[in-house]
Amino acid sequence: MADDARAQRTAPPVRPTGNAIRTIVTTVKNEGPFLLEWLAYHRLIGFNRFVVFSNDCTDGTHEILQALDAAGLVHHFDNSEIPEGRSKDPQRRAYGTALHLSEVMESDWVLVVDGDEFFKVNAGDGTLDAMFDEIHGPVDMIAARWRVFGSGGILQYKDRLQIDQFRRAEPSTAFSNMAMLGVKSMFRPGKVVQLSVHRPLFTPAVLSGEEPVRVIASDGSDQTEHFRSKNWGVPRKHLGYDLCQINHYMIRSNEVFLMKRWRGTANSAKADRINFEYYDTFNANHACDDGMEPWVKPVMAEIKRLYAEVPSTKKLHQGAVAAYRKQIDDLKDRLCVEAPDEYRRLFDADVVRAEIADQEAWLAGLPSSRRAAGEPRPEAKAGARRALKPAQAPPTPSPRRAAGADEESLGDDSPDDTAVDAAPGWLSDLRRGPHQRGFYQSFGDYGLHHVDRGAEHLVVSFDNLSSARDNPVDRDSWGYGFIRKNGWSHLGVLAYQPTWFRDEELFAGLRRLADDGFFSRYRSVTMIGTSMGAYGATAFASLAPGCSVVAFSPQSTLKKSLVPWESRYSSGRKADWTGPFADAAAEAHAASKVWLVYDPAVEEDRLHAARYTGDNIMRLHARYADHKTALFLRRADLLSTVVREAVAGTLTVPRFYSLYRRGRALPWYLNGVAHRIAASRRPERLHSYEGILNDLGRPQVARSLAVRFPEIMRLKAEANAG
Repeated sequence: MADDARAQRTAPPVRPTGNAIRTIVTTVKNEGPFLLEWLAYHRLIGFNRFVVFSNDCTDGTHEILQALDAAGLVHHFDNSEIPEGRSKDPQRRAYGTALHLSEVMESDWVLVVDGDEFFKVNAGDGTLDAMFDEIHGPVDMIAARWRVFGSGGILQYKDRLQIDQFRRAEPSTAFSNMAMLGVKSMFRPGKVVQLSVHRPLFTPAVLSGEEPVRVIASDGSDQTEHFRSKNWGVPRKHLGYDLCQINHYMIRSNEVFLMKRWRGTANSAKADRINFEYYDTFNANHACDDGMEPWVKPVMAEIKRLYAEVPSTKKLHQGAVAAYRKQIDDLKDRLCVEAPDEYRRLFDADVVRAEIADQEAWLAGLPSSRRAAGEPRPEAKAGARRALKPAQAPPTPSPRRAAGADEESLGDDSPDDTAVDAAPGWLSDLRRGPHQRGFYQSFGDYGLHHVDRGAEHLVVSFDNLSSARDNPVDRDSWGYGFIRKNGWSHLGVLAYQPTWFRDEELFAGLRRLADDGFFSRYRSVTMIGTSMGAYGATAFASLAPGCSVVAFSPQSTLKKSLVPWESRYSSGRKADWTGPFADAAAEAHAASKVWLVYDPAVEEDRLHAARYTGDNIMRLHARYADHKTALFLRRADLLSTVVREAVAGTLTVPRFYSLYRRGRALPWYLNGVAHRIAASRRPERLHSYEGILNDLGRPQVARSLAVRFPEIMRLKAEANAG
């Protein structure tokens, strides 16, 4: 009997057949090493359409998706660009686009999940067909509860199936914190008006009760009223996974968590969301779950079929794995130097084992009555770190003492509950890095930090408008990581208000540096910035005569009498534009060379660039980049090369345009061309461009034209009908 059960459990699943369109919508960022496993598994259980949005990928994910798109296996959309008026959150942008795609709305069923989430069926042979066979009566939405999987004590990244490696998870009959109640939803799109992370928003007719709807949960229970208009998680008394579950591999190995923490995610604009609070909340290793065992061999075979069907994917996958491994090694080396306590937390095997034992002990000691009631673990608050074993505990820092304090304190010895901020990168470098000479000066709304890495090159960077508005204490100055990577000395000009560096204290501080010979210590000085920062880079060039400047989409000034046509940047125009450094076009004459990078189709940027005159001004036209020229170059993987060559003095105008041609394959560039064509109100041109995009192997950009320019495509349809 036991042998029969084991044979049934490990029997290869049957690939389902049928005409129903079952679509997955997902957003991914740097999932190259894991993408094919995710696709293979979901193909096997019965999904037959995949709409994938990627953003800011640097590991080959974009190229893998392009190859799969060209083979007709996925519908891929580059979601990196942020069109005007659209959300900065990449997931919200993707969902807003998906709702208007025929590939999504014409589906019979739609599942919205992330690239680290696997929809697992617990009925029959584990396929979608088996799940639907278990459901009696009509249903419009299935709210599949998360089962969050932890690292299982695995420290290293390995190129092996996640469903095989990670088998420790949140308990099935209890939950350690409220986040574990979350669901992902599979639904019929006809009654939906908005997609979101956990569940869709139903039509007004459904919300009012005029139109019927039925929602069931993972345990098979009817939860229509619970989910009709709100709620992102299951009720506490319905924790079961009888019908299905979402295996959420949020941590994977500790090395992968480190990578995830570094790169951010595709489903949030909040860059620091992945931190140790996240790790403590979701590294769930309470119980074993071997439910994916029957799928391991079939998924491996399916990946081989994908390799055969799309041969380039094998090499692309291997490239993504190699890039991933190299980045992990670099990050671990940095973490060990800059944050040894965090390094120990992730990579000391004894510490990791102790945390798993703590979770197991909690589950074992939980009374059955509390498990049934679904009560969360009392001490498992979000962000509460579990204590390290004494042998591994980091050394306790000595308490701070006020200057001149006696040996016995004369003040209040009670603990200070003021929040402790993480140190910015430049401060960590000064304290723990190989270059420990520098300074920080604060001027209220502005600040200067300096890290001395030798007398060869000094790069002076100026914050942009986005940096000034995003104002955490622990942020670095603009370009800090890139400058550190190249080993240049750095003076970072930090802006905490969007007032275009118009500050008398800052003027005085920079002048003191110049008078003290600070800039003349270095063989070469380069000032860099974008937009507001580019104004700063050109405006203060006179403090370091002979410097070079790289200015991306600069404003020459916001002084109304000089640029009456400039209507952007209300906060900057309200600043005090009397006094020194008010006209960057005049100050830039002191530089040996000024590189102005801008899109001449942006009229204000063109007019600003025209105000810079002289033999030292080098104009570089970044066509179709719009105002965000630096971001465009970064997306095209050109920004670092352009800045490095400018600092080295080897950049030329022909060289820039030779590099820039590489960016013409970028969806941003192709979409920029589409916008210019659309502005002409000539639908036949847009129709021709659609054909060109298909010929260029960019079908996903071509398909997006109807979504992005519905009025143009309507005119085309009317013209064809006439």
